[in-house]
Amino acid sequence: MASVEGKLNVSELDFTKIKENLIGFLQNQNEFVGYNFRGSSFDVLLDVMAYNTHYNAYYANMVANEMFLDSATLRNSVVARAKHLGYLPRSAKGSKAYVDLTITPMDTPAVITIPRFTQFQGDVDGINYIWCTANSHALNINANLIYTVSDVELTQGIPVSYRYTAETADVDQRYVLPNANIDTDTLTVTVQTSETESASFAYELANDITTVNSTSRHYFLDEVDEGLYEVQFGDGVLGKPIANGNIITLSGLVTDCDATNGCKTFSTVSDVGGYSNVKIVVAAAAGGGASSADIQEIKFNAPKSFDAQNRCVTIYDYISLVKRDYPAGQSVVAWGGEDSDPPIYGKVYVAIKPRQGKVLSSAAKAAIEKSILAKRNVVGVTSVVVDPDYMYVGVDCTAKYDSSLTSNSEAVLKSTIRSTIKSFGSVNLKDFDKAFRYSNLVRLIDQSEVSIKSNQTGVTLKRYLYPAIGLTAAYNLKFSNEIYHPSNTFWGSITSSKFTYRDNANTVWEDCRFQDSDGYIQVYRKFGTERILVANNIGTVSYGVGEVKLTGFKPEAIGTIITGNSEPMSVSIVPASSDMKPVREQILLMEDSDILVTMLDDSPSGTYVSGVHSKVDGSTLRTGYETK
Repeated sequence: MASVEGKLNVSELDFTKIKENLIGFLQNQNEFVGYNFRGSSFDVLLDVMAYNTHYNAYYANMVANEMFLDSATLRNSVVARAKHLGYLPRSAKGSKAYVDLTITPMDTPAVITIPRFTQFQGDVDGINYIWCTANSHALNINANLIYTVSDVELTQGIPVSYRYTAETADVDQRYVLPNANIDTDTLTVTVQTSETESASFAYELANDITTVNSTSRHYFLDEVDEGLYEVQFGDGVLGKPIANGNIITLSGLVTDCDATNGCKTFSTVSDVGGYSNVKIVVAAAAGGGASSADIQEIKFNAPKSFDAQNRCVTIYDYISLVKRDYPAGQSVVAWGGEDSDPPIYGKVYVAIKPRQGKVLSSAAKAAIEKSILAKRNVVGVTSVVVDPDYMYVGVDCTAKYDSSLTSNSEAVLKSTIRSTIKSFGSVNLKDFDKAFRYSNLVRLIDQSEVSIKSNQTGVTLKRYLYPAIGLTAAYNLKFSNEIYHPSNTFWGSITSSKFTYRDNANTVWEDCRFQDSDGYIQVYRKFGTERILVANNIGTVSYGVGEVKLTGFKPEAIGTIITGNSEPMSVSIVPASSDMKPVREQILLMEDSDILVTMLDDSPSGTYVSGVHSKVDGSTLRTGYETK
């Protein structure tokens, strides 16, 4: 509101308030005493003035917002703020697959060379995409007179090249990659001396300016307008400068981003290394393709990358750099070897959950260790990329409902509860350091339908074991959560899926399982309802730390499989607490087969019986009801 002294109040930003302030200001002027501003043509002029003031205030506010990383909304502004932190937004990434190639030529050359960017094609949903070798490969003949090479990296993308002639007098000349889907990981920069001189030199990306001097052939990369990338060269202090007349060639792959993830069918486009008889075996299906970093990713990663300063010192540095340079990783966790169990000093472990599948290929892990981590480690520290360690939460829910309060059938209610449990697992688990919170699940089950009155829910924790069938071996299963064991006479906290086992009398028994007895693992079979021991001591249980050690386990078969170690069996525990937390590389998941739901009608027509139990939080509760 305007001051009675005739001063204009400029603190308002709303259009109506601005107009009222203008009217109040004019009314306080002696020249306009008694003038009707709202009932004359002056009202139109006041609208224009108010709108103009409002627009300018909004514009000034937006300009101020774009000056800060947290409040900026335009990509160019976010990228500019991130640049001040030394952060380069991730470009589009082509999917990567790994294949083994076998070439059978008609002659016997000493070596067959497969050049970089040799093209293949891969089929995804009936669409063929171009894939290229990421590096050149030399194949030597083997004892079978054929030429083989393993783990050849194929990157999805169409090769493109852009050629510039340097004109140093043109201060506005820029070397821009004109396609926003170029994978900068595949970018190569070469500089030819001139049109008349054929000598050319490869330039490398400057990731660390401490390694750049006045004569080093390095280039710098920045994102500019519309998500495009610009190549810049040194100024004679940081990097060798470009000379007038130099021919600059920028080459790379234009990708289809994540559209080709999962590709596992490849064929040749033309001769490979000069030969057409080529056999392709897929070692690892394609993955890692991704669109360029969006605004939220840039805002999240830029400050953390600045903290890391492009070196790996703290565990957060490892996480930040892997997230920045390996977009195929959905989530990352790292820890020092001193925190491992048992401690291993001098190493840092990094676990990566991929966006596709559950584990990375051996080639992908080796590439991360070599190209991302090794050159940034502290001297004397070795980085090791490991797989996530998956454990599975089992849920056994007995839900009471009042059938008089719903028109849904028991089957529909059961399906609703199963969906609630599955949704809880998808939202609250499936990542590092995400704990299972029992009370949250129980509350959601009660709220899943109006007729559900209560539930008694038991939980278990399961791991998969891949034993060598027919061989005696030791296995260590870390559940990392205390196992329920209230007394030395209690047994039944550990069980397993079925397997075939040989007893001391050399008799082979099918349908055997594990059980625990006061710290020891036993193998038993059932005869009717009776449990009969097959082996008395094949390992131990550490209840307090949640660890099962099998010291002499030799299964004869798992199901119908009698050889190898590719068939899994499950080992499950009852936790001492229904809240379960993973550690380090562990991730909690839920499987549909481990979700059991029993419905009990608690209406006046419900049937009461005794003897029905449900385990919850390490105790046994009597429900007193059964299903109809």
